[in-house]
Parts: sequence; structure tokens; C-alpha cells
Amino acid sequence: MKTWTALPFAIWIVLLPAATTAQIRVMPGHPDDGARVLKDKGCLSCHAIEGRGGSRAPDFATPTGEVNKPGLLAAKMWNHMPSMFAEFESQKREIPRMTAQESANLYAYFYSSLFFAPKGDAARGRATFEDKRCISCHGDLLDPNVSKAKVQQWTQSGDPIVFAERMWNHSNEMLQATSNRGISWPRLSERDVVDLLLFLSKTPNSKLADATFSVGDPGLGRVVFDRSCSNCHSFGPERSKVDLQTRTAPTSMTDYIAAMWNHAPAMRARGGSTVKLENGDMSNLIAYLFSQRFFFEAGDVKRGQRVYESENCMTCHEVKRQETRAPDLTKATEAYSPITLTASAWSHGPEMLRNMKQQKMAWPEFEKTEMADLIAFLNSRIIKQIAR
Repeated sequence: MKTWTALPFAIWIVLLPAATTAQIRVMPGHPDDGARVLKDKGCLSCHAIEGRGGSRAPDFATPTGEVNKPGLLAAKMWNHMPSMFAEFESQKREIPRMTAQESANLYAYFYSSLFFAPKGDAARGRATFEDKRCISCHGDLLDPNVSKAKVQQWTQSGDPIVFAERMWNHSNEMLQATSNRGISWPRLSERDVVDLLLFLSKTPNSKLADATFSVGDPGLGRVVFDRSCSNCHSFGPERSKVDLQTRTAPTSMTDYIAAMWNHAPAMRARGGSTVKLENGDMSNLIAYLFSQRFFFEAGDVKRGQRVYESENCMTCHEVKRQETRAPDLTKATEAYSPITLTASAWSHGPEMLRNMKQQKMAWPEFEKTEMADLIAFLNSRIIKQIAR
């Protein structure tokens, strides 16, 4: 699978007003540094990236789809810790530690390499290009003799988000063209977007082969949201607005691109036209939307409390905290997220495992949404502390 990288992210934390969700949001780190984390921590002695590395564990460039959300990936890594620690010990190697920044970089790598997106297929992308009737207006993209300038109007950028911005700004004209021709607006799935990008990277005169994600600034994205989207949308309940917190959050960058594309007809029906975006607006807007939803799945606080109790988190971190020397989880200095829990598992896991063996307790394992639920519960207690 083609690996796309991203420009640096900053760790970016926001506490939303209590009237909305009162939840702290986190953006990840730098994907290039995340690839180095995989190497420096010894992950590639068992795992590989596009065939380079070990062969005893799955290749990170070919995701199975079992962990298509950050919470599921965090749970998978957490469950894997005891066997991973044993592997290091059997090789007489020191178990590496991981900082929150390194963990942020690791998630940025997985995010930018489309780990959370479906695997793309160029042949399927061509079928989508034809089935969605794109070919009726843009068939010249397939002509090797057509003017390069015309083809590169759509493919000169190596950044799929810039490509998506052009698609969005083109939607008014396309809405009129599809209406005139009696063609239904082509709805795209997340898989369709990945497939189309791979297909377009192989068209004549295309420059998409070196695609890189250039994710912008969430703060500037909020300005774009307030200017272009807030008349109809909100984060939290507001009268006559669509509360995006109640909608299913897209799971990857390409899923956001698909959702925004599919939204164009409804936006035109309500406002008369789609809002034109300035250069770079799409990048900043998607960064802001990701900061609000992507790394915080809609966990259930009550279920999370049951997980906290049943997996003996409460036993070590509250009831027997003096014996186990476990930290007080209500006094965290940053929001809990898949990023922070992954860092904790690497840095404190060996000592935690020893303490649990001494207490004759099993290592906690998480299934399905349990990690997201636990995170929701832990953050609900931080928020209560802040509110006091």
C-alpha cells in the first residue's frame, strides 16, 4: 500500500465549555518521528513496514482492519504488552520506555499511513471513476495525449487534502452540471476516496504518486469552521443547528473527505451554494474537526466505570495504592487518550506487571469499545476536578 506521510502536528489540547461535551481533545505528533519510534523501540524486530523488518508479526503497512480506530489499536497494544515484555526478556534486551510525545508521534505515523482507512486499490478506483460517472466530464484524465496543464489542474498537487479542497470548490459547478444532465450526485465512501486517489496517481501526467498529507493548524481551522460552517453546525446542542457530537465521527482523513463531499448537495439546498474555501482552509478545517472527534471516540462513562472496576484498575490505583505505588488517576496533568495510555503501558507496564503478579491479579485486557469507555470514564473524573 502506498504510504502517505504528513507534515508535523502539535500536541493541541482544548477544554470545551461544559455546555457542550466538556471533553479534552488531543492532536497527535509527527509521523516521520513515529516511524523512527517503531525502529528505536525494537518493534521492527518482529513487525515490518512494507516488507522491511521482522516476519513474526503483522506488517504495519498492511492493516487487517481489526483495529480501525485509535482506541482499538491502543487496546491491541495494551493486550500485547505481557508477551512483548517476555520477548524482550528472552532476548536479554532492556524493555524500552515511551514518552507521551513518542506515543503521539507513533499514532501520527499510523494515522498518516492510512492505517485506520481501508486498503486502497487502483483498479477499484478506476471502476469507481467510471461507475460514479466522473468519466463523463473528466475522461480526458485518461488520455495520454491531452494537455498536461488540463490534467494537472486536478493532479498537480501531491497533497490529497488540496485535491479535496479543489473538489469542494468545484462542487457548485458540478452540482449544476449533474442537474442539467439528470445525473445523481455521486456519493463517495471512505474506500472510494482511497481507491480514487490511488487510481489518479497512476493516470497519465499525474503527479499524485508522491502524495503527502499536509494537515494544518486546528486553531485556524476553528476560524474556518466559525466562518463557513457554524451557521448550520455546532459541537454541542444549539437551536436549529446540526450537533456534530451526535453524528458518527469519520474514522480517518479519507473518511472526512468523503463525508464533506457527500454533504455538498444538502448544503446547497439549505444555503443556495457551497461555501468557497480559501487556499489552505480545507487542511486547517480537517485538523480542527479531527481535534474535536478523531482521537476521542464516543465512549460510555458508566460502562467505562465498570471496566475500571472489573479489570482491577480501581484495586491498584485506589484500594491498594500504597502497596502497589500506582499513581492517582484523578490527578493526571493531561487528558487520557489512546496516546497517553499507550505511553503509560510502555513506560509503567513492566513494573505494573510485576506488581500484579505479586498481587496474583491478571493483566487487564480490553475488547471492543472497552478502551474508549475507560478513557471516557477517566476523563470524566478529570473534568470534575477542573470544575471544582
